[in-house]
This record gives sequence, C-alpha cells and structure tokens, in this order.
Amino acid sequence: MTNFDILVFNIYLLAIFTILVKTKTITQVYRLFKLLNVALFIYLIIVIVQDDVPLFEYLIKGIPLILLIGTIVQTEVILILSKLGFKKSSLFSNTLEDNIKIELIKSIDHLSGKKIGALITFEKNTSMDEYISNAFKIGAPLNSELLSSIFYPNTPLHDGAVIIRRNKIVCAGAYYPPTERLDIPKQLGSRHRAAIGISEISDSLTIIVSEETGNISISVDGYLDLDISKESLLLYLEKHLQ
Repeated sequence: MTNFDILVFNIYLLAIFTILVKTKTITQVYRLFKLLNVALFIYLIIVIVQDDVPLFEYLIKGIPLILLIGTIVQTEVILILSKLGFKKSSLFSNTLEDNIKIELIKSIDHLSGKKIGALITFEKNTSMDEYISNAFKIGAPLNSELLSSIFYPNTPLHDGAVIIRRNKIVCAGAYYPPTERLDIPKQLGSRHRAAIGISEISDSLTIIVSEETGNISISVDGYLDLDISKESLLLYLEKHLQ
C-alpha cells in the first residue's frame, strides 16, 4: 500500500468518525473534526500534485472524497451561495413556503424573548401518526399567533410538542419517548431529551426553546445543536426540509 493509499484510507476513517460525532451534543468537537477533515483533504491535493499521482488514480480516489467533504459541509456551502447572490428558488425547492418560514421565525423569536418553553417538530419521511393519534388535533395553517399561544404557560397543551406536516399544525400536546443516552448534559430538561429521543427513531426535525434561558436548539438525526441563532435556524430549515 502506497503512502497515497494510506492517506486516502485515513481520511475516509476520519470522515466516518466525523459523521458519527454529529450524534453528540458537543458541537465544538464536531466542528473541530470537520475542520481537520477539510485540512487533510487539502493536504491530499498537495500530495497528488507533488508526487505526480496519475490522473486516473486521482479520479478514482479524489472525486469520492470531494463528494464526501461536500456532504459534510453542505450547510456552509448553502450559506456561501446565498452570500454570492444565488436565489434559493434556483438551488432547490423547499417544502416550507417563505411566508411559513417568516411566521415560524416570528413565533420562535417571541417565545425565546419571553422565555416560554416550546417543542416544535417537523414531520419528514417518517410518519408521526403514532404520536399524532394520542395528541390534540388542530389541523390549522401555521401562523405565529396560533403557534405561540399553544405554548403559553398554564394552558392545557403547553408541555407537549407541536407536530407540523406540510405547512400545517397537525396537533399539539404530543409526547415523545426521551432519549436513553447517558452523555446528555444534566442541565438539559425533558424537552431536550424528548427532542433527541424522537430524532433517534425518526427523520424529523425538532426545534426546542428553553424556558430557563430562552435559548433555541435543534435536534435532528440524534444530534442536538444547542443555543443557535435565528440565522442558523433558517439554515437548518433550508437544509433538512427541502
């Protein structure tokens, strides 16, 4: 095995580990390994140039790495393209209409500012019927006033989750099995644990608003991203609900 083969093999292992790290709550670790992965890829290109690796070998081993890196940094690529002036509609079609995104962000901003706890789940390909059937049916278009009012303290539905399907609030007061992972920080409450739990058994995306701090978090694919900005929230919606 040549040095080139060893380097390619190690980068693939690191990329796999990077994807696995996404399931952890420590986002700094994920970001660190993602940067290392990109750095090693750049080093690989340098090796190819300096050692005069045949073009065929580059095509066979280099292109899969480019695709792999592109997948890992997909969110950042979307952000860069938007900064360059590409319109979202020319890149992809999102299931969330623009006016729905505005209403959602408005509601999240209101709940966060008032430190009102919330749990909002977007159904994707995995059916949420099991949880919808045991919740309070609503079936109304998503708007900020309705969504916010559901989570007001001392109301019957404020403790459960809202499930959104195709731009509509399907139900409220849904309850999910909490995650059984032992590496979750103790300061995180039942909402965060429920959000991680449902993301482990479905492909849904869940937004969490903390009633203690007002911080916004996202849980998807068993991964929890804590204390994100409204801009990051929008990127998550663009990436995972397209």
